Amino acid sequence: MSVAYEIQRLTELRNRGELSEAEFQAAKARVLAGEPHQFQIPSASANQMAMLLHLSQYAGFVIPLLGFIAPILLWQLKKDEIPEIDIHGRIVANWILSSFIYSMICGVLMIVFVGIFGFIILGLLSLIYPIIGGIKANDGVPWDYPGSIRFF
Repeated sequence: MSVAYEIQRLTELRNRGELSEAEFQAAKARVLAGEPHQFQIPSASANQMAMLLHLSQYAGFVIPLLGFIAPILLWQLKKDEIPEIDIHGRIVANWILSSFIYSMICGVLMIVFVGIFGFIILGLLSLIYPIIGGIKANDGVPWDYPGSIRFF
């Protein structure tokens, strides 16, 4: 593989959010120094843990607020042990914060009854997105939830 190809690959990973700016710069420095960075294919257990991270949002249906706490807790406990989890944890945390903001906006819009439709849409998306994210994670593909604001 050529140096140009490796840098192009790193740039694509950074643009998709799979590499932070610091990770990108470090990997680029290794490539330019003649030490190409080999990206490992996530293992099946890492994919399953990432899927569990996405699906843990449903824990809130059993115990209130656990759907917010469980994914964040899983992400923080496993991100150093399983590096692939960090990407999925960021995606889920961004969705949790985004959905909280959207629900606050819908609460304000309840004054003019438009917020009811917003809550219905947000509820449907909160049911559908973790399933799609979990399926994609099990395949080893990080999937950004559409409409999610990037905080991390």
